[in-house]
Amino acid sequence: MYGMINEAMRRLVTETSGEQVWSRIAARADTTEHFAMLHYYDDAITYDLVAAASIELEIPADDLLRGFGHYWSMRVGPENYRDILGATGTDVISVLTNLDEMHARIQDLYPDLRPPSFEVHAVDGSGIEVHYRSVREGLAPFVVGLLEGLGDLYGTPAVVTQVSQKTAAQPYDVFHVGLGT
Repeated sequence: MYGMINEAMRRLVTETSGEQVWSRIAARADTTEHFAMLHYYDDAITYDLVAAASIELEIPADDLLRGFGHYWSMRVGPENYRDILGATGTDVISVLTNLDEMHARIQDLYPDLRPPSFEVHAVDGSGIEVHYRSVREGLAPFVVGLLEGLGDLYGTPAVVTQVSQKTAAQPYDVFHVGLGT
């Protein structure tokens, strides 16, 4: 993953728990405390940081990932990609529908980017269904937080439930997103 992911995680931890806590997390993960935004790092570093943060903060990794996803939608995306995000849409559904295109634009900045893919399917009046594909495992809680955060960002509360997990027969996770509930 690119350093921007790990830097955003560092920022979240230092804002909520302080620099010393982040230093302990980085030491436990056996990595540096700061990351170059445009440098590509092995995914294992990010997973190690999450595991170390879970131990240091005494919070389950899934809860950390969910909170980080929410933080990404509310802070990192709008602050770092305001123009691209603004061109993607003005509400949760349009942004989700255009996320793959947004990732394609960002790929110009990050040539090694292996972005996830999001497909939006109308379900009924109760919300939408999102199919999430990624080469990375274990990030479904991050996606839940990301979807909830997009709801908050656009003033449309989102209740997110993971309906099914990726399998050999179904190469994507499925989330139900209830909007405005």
